[in-house]
Amino acid sequence: MKSSSFEITIDIWSDFVCPWCWIAKKRFERGLEAFEHKAIVTVQHHSFRIGAGSEVVPFSEVLLKKFGGKFGAEQLMQQVKMAGEEEGLIYNFNTMLFGDTLDAHRLVVAAREKRLDTKLIERLFQVSITEGKSIFDRNILTDLALEVGMELVDIRDAFTNTTYSKAVAQDENDVYTNKMNGVPLFIINKKYVISGAQQTETFLNVLNQIWEEQQKELNISAGYSCGIEGCQI
Repeated sequence: MKSSSFEITIDIWSDFVCPWCWIAKKRFERGLEAFEHKAIVTVQHHSFRIGAGSEVVPFSEVLLKKFGGKFGAEQLMQQVKMAGEEEGLIYNFNTMLFGDTLDAHRLVVAAREKRLDTKLIERLFQVSITEGKSIFDRNILTDLALEVGMELVDIRDAFTNTTYSKAVAQDENDVYTNKMNGVPLFIINKKYVISGAQQTETFLNVLNQIWEEQQKELNISAGYSCGIEGCQI
């Protein structure tokens, strides 16, 4: 017999140099806010580096190399900027950098232990995409972490303790285990996968569908029963 209690868990993988990840984050948050039963939802953020092992370079350089010229690169940047504006986000590709975000992710793992990861994640996106500061600079990362309330001793530990590097690696391995290789990625109740920067309505519709399906299962299993202490009436 199933329990009448029900929780929705949502695991989210993203990277701070992924232009679509911030947009996906905002759309998801809007969908969750509109979900009538959001109180039963637990969200867990995870690490994924799209530039693992890369040197720090201007983001526009990466796009030029990927598309083999300005046309494709500028087309993507314009598409992202327009989508970002719809969510109230400012994309400055002329100052945005690309590289291995290991330090930033290690810091988020440490912030998670103090329940400060949500604030830090948002600031990392803002600094990387809008403000054009280097999230590959430990001094800047330290200032950001202090800003959201972390202690200096915990920040330094995040950069040096291998526990946090291992946590990032485990997060990334979980993505590959689910046969995915990119972000943004949302997995709901370890079962339902939403890949990419879907619309707000998509996130809301999936949450409502999961809720309705679970209620049907609970209703089926809610009949009277008997135990060693007697029968229900």
